[in-house]
Amino acid sequence: ARFYLFCLLAITASALAQAPARPMTTADLQKQGLELADQGHYSEAVAMFRRALESAPNDPEILNDLGVVLRKQGDPSASLTALESAIHMRPGDARILSNLALTLRDMDRINRAVAVMRSACALMPTEAPLHRNLGALLSDAGDDDLAERELEKAVALAPSDAENHQSLARVLVKQKRVREALAEYSTAARLAPRSSGIQLEFGQLCAALNDPVRAAEQYRTCLQIDPANARCHQALGTLLLREEDLRAAEVELRKAIALDPQSGEAHRGLGSILRRQNKLPEAVSELEKASSLLPDDASLHFVLAQALQRAGRSEEAAQQVHQAQTLEQRQKDASLATADINLAAELLRKGEAATAEAKLREAVSLAPRDPLTHYHYGLAFLVQKKLDEAIAEFRTTLGLRPDDADTLYYLGRALLETNRPAEAAESLRHALEINPSDTHAHNVLAVALARMKDFSTAATELKHALTLEPDNALYRQNLSCVEQQMRGCDLVP
Repeated sequence: ARFYLFCLLAITASALAQAPARPMTTADLQKQGLELADQGHYSEAVAMFRRALESAPNDPEILNDLGVVLRKQGDPSASLTALESAIHMRPGDARILSNLALTLRDMDRINRAVAVMRSACALMPTEAPLHRNLGALLSDAGDDDLAERELEKAVALAPSDAENHQSLARVLVKQKRVREALAEYSTAARLAPRSSGIQLEFGQLCAALNDPVRAAEQYRTCLQIDPANARCHQALGTLLLREEDLRAAEVELRKAIALDPQSGEAHRGLGSILRRQNKLPEAVSELEKASSLLPDDASLHFVLAQALQRAGRSEEAAQQVHQAQTLEQRQKDASLATADINLAAELLRKGEAATAEAKLREAVSLAPRDPLTHYHYGLAFLVQKKLDEAIAEFRTTLGLRPDDADTLYYLGRALLETNRPAEAAESLRHALEINPSDTHAHNVLAVALARMKDFSTAATELKHALTLEPDNALYRQNLSCVEQQMRGCDLVP
């Protein structure tokens, strides 16, 4: 009987082993993709989501998950494609919009990212993470006042969320409101005592305020939480170097490099220590690694030049001095260009466009890759009706900063004045995607559409403008003219 039972069990086990595995469903593939993403296995997660999409190509949840993972994997273009498909399937989903905004940020389309995140906040106004994300994006866009307001909303909605306080502290640091920033970091650290990132930023602020004791305390707390945190080792090592504790600084900086060989700051600090110890070959090696990772640091090139000179490598030292001087000159040129832009803006306000143009020509020669310089140069040409030159400058600006609503608006105006209404309408639509409350853009778009004989859409644009500015006589006059299909009247852009 025992032998019979054994044979039966063996046959059953063999049959089970040979039975085909149940094919994975779409839900199984999606679940496994999410698990892989949580573990940081992004390539495998992407493969799972793509397999899931083979059977459900229009599933917005899977497209959203794929978009998020592609962004984390460092492929924002593919992420954008997936998320735009997801939002097309589900246009009112604030979560997908938020993810789309973060991808746009990673593509340096910051103004468009702000507009998309605003839409997400409008759909879910009580969601603190959305206001926090909007605040961070506004800060990236350089509007710290609005960023602060959004972050204060996030704090009010979720006062026990440490991330909200941390994000607000960052903006306060940018505004040099140090006392308030310290209070926010202190609150964040109390709410999330196991967050190494908060401890690190808190310490960096203390170090900037010349409080090395408190900074070291925060860095060491960071390392107690996360001993493998390269940035905390680097920050502590740099602080100890500043305090002349070279031996302890070297230990920390070597740990930072072992954990993150791409830390330019750690290589720079270690190179400085080795140079002071007269270990010149090692010092030069570390400083060369640092300069390749931090190529725009002029002071670093000077330090490397000193080490090379002491090592008897005079020709290479001279090259480093030249590179440092070039970087310093570039920084001076950028400062001069900024001064020229400010002066030109004032001249434009006074109606002195020709003088402003001359100043801006100077600024462009000093900072040829600065979008703000080209934007103001375009304005100077536009005011003087030098329309081809204005269009060229606005297109250059958009090549450097593709989603600037103001540039798109003025490009639309210039194109309209050169009798290219279709191109003007395209530019103005892009401007309104970024800033839908721009009544001027709605009005000029209406004029472009009317010139294309699309009177119905033109009227819609003017009604939208009047909803935003009900007392605007110009928009009301243009609406009346559009409704008459421009018979016996003219539209004013």
